[in-house]
Amino acid sequence: MQMNNRFKDDLIIILKGYAIGSSMSVPGVSGGTMAILLGIYDRLISSISNFFKDIKGNILFLLKVCIGAGAGICSLAFLIKWLLEKFPIPVSVFFLGAVIGGIPALYKKARQSELRISSVFYFLLGFLIVLSIGFIPSGSINISVGSGITHYLMLLLTGIVIALALVLPGISTSHMLLVLGMYDSMLAAITGFDVIYIGILGIATLIGVFLITKPIEWTLNRFPHQTYCMIIGFVLGSTTEIFRDKILPSIPESADALWWIGFGVMSIAAFILGFMAINSLSGFQND
Repeated sequence: MQMNNRFKDDLIIILKGYAIGSSMSVPGVSGGTMAILLGIYDRLISSISNFFKDIKGNILFLLKVCIGAGAGICSLAFLIKWLLEKFPIPVSVFFLGAVIGGIPALYKKARQSELRISSVFYFLLGFLIVLSIGFIPSGSINISVGSGITHYLMLLLTGIVIALALVLPGISTSHMLLVLGMYDSMLAAITGFDVIYIGILGIATLIGVFLITKPIEWTLNRFPHQTYCMIIGFVLGSTTEIFRDKILPSIPESADALWWIGFGVMSIAAFILGFMAINSLSGFQND
């Protein structure tokens, strides 16, 4: 029985990692957002922040998440991209439902302390931060130029920014790369097997993750109510990118009543499915 329970726990962690990896190709759904919605965020932060306190346990946990995430990136991410191209509105609405579906679990965490006027302030602060980042024009900060030491220092800076986007909920990694003007050069490095470029960026991202997780864990432990109010703002703020980049551009100008009825029914069904899927998974808060 104990072995079966352990296997179930391991499988749930891998499935949550799978959901995190597969969702990273969706505009507005960051890895941090999905980790929070699945109830695995606190444990991820703690495993990285306190890595040396239980090296074996933390390695095993992070390995399960990484195996799931890697499988999600390599398999379902391609299917999601194809579905977004063919059926952008229903698929985008599905992920909109998934994001909204995780809010009740976050609200429970925020309600562990009494709600007050300052709670609204922290919520609005988180919402506006993500909203403002989403409106930064792509390529407005180009750090892909340069050569020699300067170029590699910029790569280190980019890795830290990527880590910030990976760890903080509601911030899209792909959007941050576009803002920094690094998206195309990173794709070229991956397709061209530029080991030095990818290696420096990977090491910088890893350093960034370890630097960022400690203050995040401290904030979660010291100010849990305020932090979760802000996180709810982060998560809801990320839905604006789904609307702006996927749903609104996919509505044809010549859409007639029949089109609206058909896509309306599909979208409602997709939203309910997304809401129920993430709400069910986020129920395993302590797995």
